[in-house]
Amino acid sequence: MNILLFALFFYWGFAPAIYVYRLWLKDSLNIWNKVLFAPLLIGFYCLDVFLNWTLLVFIMGVPPNNCATISERLATYHEGDKGWRGSVATFVCEKLLNTIDPSQQHC
Repeated sequence: MNILLFALFFYWGFAPAIYVYRLWLKDSLNIWNKVLFAPLLIGFYCLDVFLNWTLLVFIMGVPPNNCATISERLATYHEGDKGWRGSVATFVCEKLLNTIDPSQQHC
């Protein structure tokens, strides 16, 4: 039960981080927005890398080459894995991450 609550809180924090990151890439933020949002983005990037190399190693195994973040791992599985990892990645990408990403192409 605790892992589900943690996943929910992570998603609630990660969704705005993805949105702000995409706005940053589109150069839609002014300097004050960037200063205020930088700690959020840095914190969630570090948490993303940490969880990719700790929690997801127990669930999905060691990540493929060049996959530092969870999003990179999911994109790799979404594109090339036809097994259960690919099914999980497809669900997470299409139903959870792409819906909150302004580009609709998170994975």
